[in-house]
Amino acid sequence: MEILDIFGKKYHVQSGVTPDEADRINREIVKRLKILALEYPALDRMDALVLYVVELNEKILDMEKAAKKDRDRIEKVRSKIFALEEKIKEEIKK
Repeated sequence: MEILDIFGKKYHVQSGVTPDEADRINREIVKRLKILALEYPALDRMDALVLYVVELNEKILDMEKAAKKDRDRIEKVRSKIFALEEKIKEEIKK
């Protein structure tokens, strides 16, 4: 169980991250929320958190797209390798 301290409130979070990773996550959250508070002074804490959640979801979507492109590239390479393997087998049989 890790403890995150956001806006002075402590949150007990059970996750699979190490204490060092949880500390890094906590620092990143606090840093980004402070930046959002400076960029958008009219936002209250809840609005800033919602904006941050939206930003994180956009990042996740971008990462999913990048991962899909990588998987597609790997599949193309795999197909080419299998095709070459078949050609080599055919040449060996001749």
